Amino acid sequence: MNELAEKLSTLTHDLRVAVDLSVTLRSQSADQKKQVMKLWEEFLANLFGYIKQKSKESKDNLLSGISWARMKLF
Repeated sequence: MNELAEKLSTLTHDLRVAVDLSVTLRSQSADQKKQVMKLWEEFLANLFGYIKQKSKESKDNLLSGISWARMKLF
């Protein structure tokens, strides 16, 4: 369990750095904004696609029980 917590903590840090860099790049030009958007779309598609694949393989929905409302994402 500790290993997972450490991995997620490292990922959280790295994602914050990526978000900060995204904000900077997007403010530079319309072209940069489009490129950043495409990179995030690809990243999120790969992430959720992999979660979906592993959920099917393990017959265990890895996102079940997660409350999107509690996370207040949107």
